[in-house]
Amino acid sequence: MKLTPVVSWCWICLLTVLTLSACGVEEKAVPVLRIGHSPQDHHAPLYIAAVNGDYFREHGGIWLKEKVHRREYELFDQGRLLAKMVIDASTGGEEMIRRLVEEQYDMTLGGVPAMLHFIDQGSPIRIVAPIMADGAGLVLRPDMEVSDWDEFVAFVRSSEAPVKIGYKIAVSVQSLILEQALREAGLAFTHDAGDTAAGVLLVNLYGEENLLPALKNGLVDGIVANQPFLALAEEQGIGKVAAMQGDLPPIGKWRGIPCCALAAADSYAGEHPRVVEAMITLMLRATRFINDFPDKSAVQIARWIEIDPGVEKKSLSTISYLTEYNEEWEQGIKYWVEAMIAGGILNARVKDAYDQDHLSGLIYGPLSEKAGDKK
Repeated sequence: MKLTPVVSWCWICLLTVLTLSACGVEEKAVPVLRIGHSPQDHHAPLYIAAVNGDYFREHGGIWLKEKVHRREYELFDQGRLLAKMVIDASTGGEEMIRRLVEEQYDMTLGGVPAMLHFIDQGSPIRIVAPIMADGAGLVLRPDMEVSDWDEFVAFVRSSEAPVKIGYKIAVSVQSLILEQALREAGLAFTHDAGDTAAGVLLVNLYGEENLLPALKNGLVDGIVANQPFLALAEEQGIGKVAAMQGDLPPIGKWRGIPCCALAAADSYAGEHPRVVEAMITLMLRATRFINDFPDKSAVQIARWIEIDPGVEKKSLSTISYLTEYNEEWEQGIKYWVEAMIAGGILNARVKDAYDQDHLSGLIYGPLSEKAGDKK
């Protein structure tokens, strides 16, 4: 049958539409994974996974292929493309988790207290893997004659004006631990600059990028912060570590307590469980890589967050990277919940789950059982 020009044109249009539709279906079959992080070494497993694609391809078969450095990657599992991943940096504390809740992210690394806070409020997110503990402390001006926590307490009690301590953002791990330590020491503290009766004025610096400038310029007398800011403050000569997080009261409570974890939105985990499971596995393998190759990891992490490798090596030595939910982690979660309930931060779903002894069912996602050190 001879086709008329009009019929031929219709066939061409139809084939074009079908071809484009097929491409669209194929494109949609590969989901996008938006993952958040704060550019500091507590979130180093993400960077290690990103820069060691060949290693993880050969050791387990789950790996990232770089498309745009520090920004766009492809997630593969045994040769199959699982997701197109976009890495986005943000401020730590509540901000990271808020972006997850607001569906700007599908998964994120972030602080456990902030995750508990949002879960308590009813946000549909869960913790899916542990990441790290420790690696934080109190830094003071070099000229302050304080070398440990007891001397800091004595200094505050003898000071005529409130001692100003900065923290990076609300509901951060470090600020909550410091507040609890101040309560244990019987030191009054405030967030109100007009309250001169308190011994300690806690100053929200609204971002970790402001920690060192505030200390250097005398806006605060000290900071409570995570690594690598402790190591950087000492390297720059603008501060000295007075006490590590594990040395703060109640004595022994803060050693090994959960700091950062990997969280996922319930909706994304439900729709793309294989993607989430692959990321859980890859993050845990990356934490094992850091533990097995600390010197190599320090160089790679330093390059990613743009600091001196020697400083990063010092920083890395104070951090405990985790490859499973161990007993210490579970005890730490329990203590976090108890402390946050006592502080009035948790008063809804998490508090109820804790009171009814089904906390794990609420805060951990169904895929969190995949979290273990996988070879």
